[in-house]
Amino acid sequence: MSKNITIKDILNTPEFCDFKVLAGEKALNKNVSSITIMDAPDPFKWSKGGEIVLSSGYIFKVHFDEFHHIIMKLHRAGIAALFIKVKRFFNELPEEILSLADEIGFPIIEVPLQMAFTEVINPALSQIINLQAEVLKISEKIHSTFTDLVINNEDTQSIINALSDLLNEDILYYDTYFQKAYYSCSMEMVTEEFRDFNLSDILNKYHYYTIGINKEVYGYIIYLKHKGEDIEKDNYNALSHANTALILDVQKKISSLQIEDKHKNEFVQDIIMNNIKFKEEVNKRAEIFGWDLSRPIRVMVIDIDNFKVEYLKLESKNSNEELEFIREKIIKNITQIIKSYFRDAIYATFSDSLVFLLQPKDKDMKRFDSQIKKSSDEIRNSTREKFEFTVTLGVGDFKDDIMEIHKSYEEALMSIKIGRVLYKNDAAIFYGELGVFRLLYSVYENEEVMEFCKSSIGKIIDHDEKYNSELLKTLIIILENDWNLKSAADSMFIHYNTMKYRYKKISMLLDEDLNQYEVRLKLSLALKIYQMTR
Repeated sequence: MSKNITIKDILNTPEFCDFKVLAGEKALNKNVSSITIMDAPDPFKWSKGGEIVLSSGYIFKVHFDEFHHIIMKLHRAGIAALFIKVKRFFNELPEEILSLADEIGFPIIEVPLQMAFTEVINPALSQIINLQAEVLKISEKIHSTFTDLVINNEDTQSIINALSDLLNEDILYYDTYFQKAYYSCSMEMVTEEFRDFNLSDILNKYHYYTIGINKEVYGYIIYLKHKGEDIEKDNYNALSHANTALILDVQKKISSLQIEDKHKNEFVQDIIMNNIKFKEEVNKRAEIFGWDLSRPIRVMVIDIDNFKVEYLKLESKNSNEELEFIREKIIKNITQIIKSYFRDAIYATFSDSLVFLLQPKDKDMKRFDSQIKKSSDEIRNSTREKFEFTVTLGVGDFKDDIMEIHKSYEEALMSIKIGRVLYKNDAAIFYGELGVFRLLYSVYENEEVMEFCKSSIGKIIDHDEKYNSELLKTLIIILENDWNLKSAADSMFIHYNTMKYRYKKISMLLDEDLNQYEVRLKLSLALKIYQMTR
């Protein structure tokens, strides 16, 4: 039922069957709030909008020259329509007045001459009052329905079912926090478009109501059968109450989840810190959360770059809350990406970092490693684009025994430390691919090591600075191509003869035979140390 009464609704009742629409027929769907008598040429001063103005016509007869202006002012004041006894003072209304009313969409209705004003006012007010009573009744029903749902601690599906009944609509609620869809109707009635769920596409096609508070969006109420149509204003009361109930429901779930996450975090922390000395304890605690830790596990650590630096820059409490809000968003985004690749991933959050325990589903380790690399790239790109922060990821080696997991965690942390030395930020580093860097990391800042680096490639560095050449870059590319000059030339997009010239130039500057194994080993180590110190 509509919660508004229109001019057309009033004219369609038996009491108004002899009324005649003279102008503004296309505007008969205007809402009516009240009815009043016009006894002065300026009633619009006291208008609140939506009124039917009832007139004997006398005011227009006396102020005939202002007829046009009065109609315009009535329209601008939000008056719904003019009900006038035309035959009392006119034979008919001027054609230019009727044309104006048609043009601006202002209904003018002829009242039968024999009808008393009370015969017009009473049935009209009766309809309006009855509707207002019905609106109040529906409002009370909405209020009591959602109050009962909240008091009785009903679940999300119950809230959606109740809202659907109140709206008399098939709806979908998509919980963006927990990434779950709730339908008010059976799945057999849901179209293929909603089964193959793509939220952004659906929001572009269907009308929806956002569930949330302040900046936080928790989900969307989507009308399953409304494409390109506005949600009726009448529905907003129910939707507003549903918003409150759903926010309370999701916050209750979040609170419960936070308690569970706290216990999970403590358990994961005990595992990776090697605080648990007996395997039986690990397995029993894992059973509580439904975790199977019997398969090989690899630890991934994801750390938000420079987050603590940004925290120290804060000047106010509001800035602190905003930064904390961003941190939670980043962590949620990272978790969702990892879960999309590894649904059963075990994880814990630690301030500005996350620790994931990743397990392959089968023995296809190449596919598993490929998924880790793909997820790492997606996490780095997504964090950079959505939040203007970067993350560095470290991945430890596989451990077959849960009691060895702390070693994979230490390897992941070491990978991040070495990665930040080599790449500063925004990198994904696998411990197994670090090679000699693992050894060099422990000594690269030693004075003797620095002297070794300088004596080995210092002349090339000096030459590049003095002559703006690229000999050091050339040497690095040659090493990356396993000392194959043809491949190195192709990598640098230079002619092979140019590469041979540079190779000879490097040899002359260093006064070394670059074909000797010992020389190549020395230069390889020196370049790796240089990469770690630059």
